[in-house]
Amino acid sequence: METNETTIKKRSSKRGYLLLLVVPVLLGAGFLAVRAQAADGVFGFGPGMGRWSSPEQRQAFMLRRLDQALDKVKADDSQRSAIKAIAERTFAEMSGLHGQRGRLHDQLAAAITANPVDRATVEKLRAQMVTMMEQGSQAISRGLLDAAEILTPEQRQALVNLMKEHRGHRHGF
Repeated sequence: METNETTIKKRSSKRGYLLLLVVPVLLGAGFLAVRAQAADGVFGFGPGMGRWSSPEQRQAFMLRRLDQALDKVKADDSQRSAIKAIAERTFAEMSGLHGQRGRLHDQLAAAITANPVDRATVEKLRAQMVTMMEQGSQAISRGLLDAAEILTPEQRQALVNLMKEHRGHRHGF
């Protein structure tokens, strides 16, 4: 039978090993989060998007890519103007979320550096971030579906094929 002192030493040793594993992981995750935020600006759209200094530059890039895709699927002028209007609407919806993301990140940084860390506050902020991501996902999905209704089935298939071609180049889906 183990003594109380032996049991305490074993528990303390396990906690020490756990800390040795958890602390570097948390520090690494924090470093990567800060680095990603610096690279992607306020709300980066993906790899390499942080090189533009403003949301307007990102939007201009996305509109150029949209024009290229519409060229490839041979969209007519009325389709182009309707789809560009949908894209503009989606950009406007997303821009409101961009500001929210920055505020939530600032609040999260304050919460995890507080002493002691308030787990309830961190959980509340995490839930708000998930809600915000869901809103962004819904806005993008609405835009895609609205645009899909404007294109013919053949154009939609051509667009899917184009996206598949670019899959290996970090484009498409």
